[in-house]
Amino acid sequence: MRQVQLKGHICTLGAVILFGLMSPMCKLAMQNGAIDGLLLAFFRVSGAALLFWLISPLFEREKIARNDWLPMLGMSLCGMVINQFLYVLGIQYTSPTNACVVGTSTPVMTFILASIFLHHRVTLLRVGGFLLASIGALVLILGSGGGLSGNPLGDTLCLVSQFTAACYFVFFGGVLRRYHPVTLMKWLFLFATVLTLLPMSGRLAALPGASFSLSELMAIAYVVVGGSFFSYLLLIVGQRHLEPPTVAAYNYVQPVIAAVVGIVLGLDIITWQKCLSLLLIASGVLLISKKMS
Repeated sequence: MRQVQLKGHICTLGAVILFGLMSPMCKLAMQNGAIDGLLLAFFRVSGAALLFWLISPLFEREKIARNDWLPMLGMSLCGMVINQFLYVLGIQYTSPTNACVVGTSTPVMTFILASIFLHHRVTLLRVGGFLLASIGALVLILGSGGGLSGNPLGDTLCLVSQFTAACYFVFFGGVLRRYHPVTLMKWLFLFATVLTLLPMSGRLAALPGASFSLSELMAIAYVVVGGSFFSYLLLIVGQRHLEPPTVAAYNYVQPVIAAVVGIVLGLDIITWQKCLSLLLIASGVLLISKKMS
């Protein structure tokens, strides 16, 4: 049992580190303007779709029930299209650390939606945790002054993307439990690719004239392979061996990874607002996760 849990912890930590590197890598890929946030997000979903379909023959083939196709389309819209496009677009305007700190609000939003729609028990401890995390997000957004310190528009886009992620977890839990994760991922990313191909066609047509540096190409490759494909695979293993609150607790590592890498690459700076907001959000989510576990 301990070996199984250790495997889950190692895989979850690996996934979170890969997710934490996403923000500075996205920023690096877009810093010279050869590619914008929307096009980078399209590369992410389409590249992940290709990779998941390539490995899908290694797993047992599952037939999707007719009644599940529409919910899966909703899952793709919430979890891949709206969530990932707004998140990457938000990173285009804000700093990597801000994007990751805002990302820690997902468990709080999930708790609120679950309390309202799934009738999860509401306690003073959970409400207190929600208030702490909400204040932390507000401090971050209002304290963003543009440039390396962040941007209110970018922070808000990232915050809305986390809300759609919370909707993904709360409203589609039944479908999530009925199918193997690789089966779900290959279809959800494929739907996202098809849904965004036409709107992205103009940007794709302009690509042959774009000039990419080696660092930008490496950053784009990381977003697709490391930040999407491998991170989801590792997270799948972690979710199989650990309780959801434990997996959620690893979200606190993301801002630390993003801040360190962002500062090293010259893409970010540390401010007292970031430190305070991270402390408030982490404290709030810890209260909620501890009670829920």
